[in-house]
Amino acid sequence: MKKFIILFPLFLFAAFVDFSPCFKKYDFIEDSVPVSKNLSVTFKKNNCFKYDPFTGMCIIKHKNKRVVKFFYKPKLAWWMASIKRDEIYVGNFAKDNIFFTPAKLSVKSVKNSVISDMFCRAVGIGRGEGFIKADMVMHFVKTGYWGDIGIDVDENMKIVSFDPFYVKGIKLSDKITNINGKKADYKTFQKYILTAKENKIVNVTINNKTLKLKIRKKKYLFTPLEHYGIYVDSNLKIIKLPEKIKKIYFLKEGAKLIKINGKKISNFAELKTQLSTYKNVTITILINGLTSTIPLR
Repeated sequence: MKKFIILFPLFLFAAFVDFSPCFKKYDFIEDSVPVSKNLSVTFKKNNCFKYDPFTGMCIIKHKNKRVVKFFYKPKLAWWMASIKRDEIYVGNFAKDNIFFTPAKLSVKSVKNSVISDMFCRAVGIGRGEGFIKADMVMHFVKTGYWGDIGIDVDENMKIVSFDPFYVKGIKLSDKITNINGKKADYKTFQKYILTAKENKIVNVTINNKTLKLKIRKKKYLFTPLEHYGIYVDSNLKIIKLPEKIKKIYFLKEGAKLIKINGKKISNFAELKTQLSTYKNVTITILINGLTSTIPLR
């Protein structure tokens, strides 16, 4: 018996996707998304109970009669919609999130909207440019932090910077190959590290050597200079100095970092890269038109 296969063009299928039940389900959403009876998530930074500088999520205390329940396993190319009161945009799940880069729909993701699949299951919250998936939303709502092992990687798992005070035996351009026995990629990194609980041990394989690393809380704008009591903002300006350095070098806050170990730096990423060394660090700063070089021990 012959079998017939019907090829159904995607644009024709889209014409039959009806999101009206989902719109009715979520049309109560206005400027925030209720995630529990007492908490809501918004991307408007106002009266935040908890704020996440990595994703921009603001958790506010709010009494909610209705709570959005989330679905955690959406797949690329599924039909989805960005829905809130008086607005709905229908498209498909076009790009997954990588670390803190928002996931993307093929259409606009309205800020503070519910991202729904065609079965009216909420899979995330619209950020305006893309959306934050449900697993990341609820992890931050429950814990208020992200996990960190002192290593920053790109999407190909190559090490781009690390904290030499926290992890030993690695170098820049090394590659993480396995995490907890699983092939390392951005998904396993997110599962076993970013959304892991503080103090949990994770096994990370680099250059055929497995390191047992403890999860710590990820800090925004962290650099290894903090181990010396020096804190820096995103523009490389020093916002905090230890009293000892102030007195010895007659310095004050507001100086700008311009070199690490004699190498020029122009942005925060370059700063973190140059600080990924086990050697003693020397910083060069600029203040009032004058430069000063300080060895850190």
